[in-house]
Amino acid sequence: MLGLSIKDVSKIWNPGGPDPVPAVSNLTLDVAPAEFVVLLGPSGCGKSSLLYIVAGLEQPTSGTVTFDGLPITEPSPERSLIFQEASLYPWLTVKDNVTFGLKINHTAPAKREAAAQKLLKLVGLGNAGNKRPHELSGGMRQRAALARALAMRPKVMLMDEPFAALDIQTRARMQGHLLDIWESSKASILLVTHSIDEALALADRIVVFTSRPGRIKAEITLDLPRPRDLRSPEMVDYARRCEALLAEEVERAFKEQELA
Repeated sequence: MLGLSIKDVSKIWNPGGPDPVPAVSNLTLDVAPAEFVVLLGPSGCGKSSLLYIVAGLEQPTSGTVTFDGLPITEPSPERSLIFQEASLYPWLTVKDNVTFGLKINHTAPAKREAAAQKLLKLVGLGNAGNKRPHELSGGMRQRAALARALAMRPKVMLMDEPFAALDIQTRARMQGHLLDIWESSKASILLVTHSIDEALALADRIVVFTSRPGRIKAEITLDLPRPRDLRSPEMVDYARRCEALLAEEVERAFKEQELA
């Protein structure tokens, strides 16, 4: 079992400049194949920076990141990154957005068509393939973005607050869609969120970050079946534990911002 391995990673933005910004410091984290890990922490603690490093879009200042034993030095279809905004191409249909990566890889049109039909059905958009992104709701656009990521059959899905802009009801439905997709794809997921409820609903393991520079303060393993009743006494206890861990870090982050 190899999977994703982050060892002693630090990241400083603008190193050597007048205002260097330490994002994460000496961070070590392993993510097993098909594991769902949620990163939870205050704003500005380096969670997104870590995703960009794992995606191969940025290099760590120090430390190493490997996937299946090989160093990560550039982006790869094995690791897909999904942002808060769906980032679909507005001039393409939903179907063409989903198969864009396959087209770049010179996949035959018939195979692209079959993949689009399968993936759009998987995310509940079977009848939306010929629509443009502006014709879809926010939740539908995010489902299309998920389908586009899945088209490349990634082994790791990196998700940067993908549901933060959605209303509560849509967000809950999207979490359910994501769990279905995760179970069928067998990909590892590394998801960033500020929502304790979202973390508790989704994660195999919650990794709580300190304030900047981000370090791992605690890890909480949730060996519980899904869907989870967040109002049950057990989940309420987990929520209180997360709140207690975060409260000190949020307060520290605010004090640092005031001093800055």
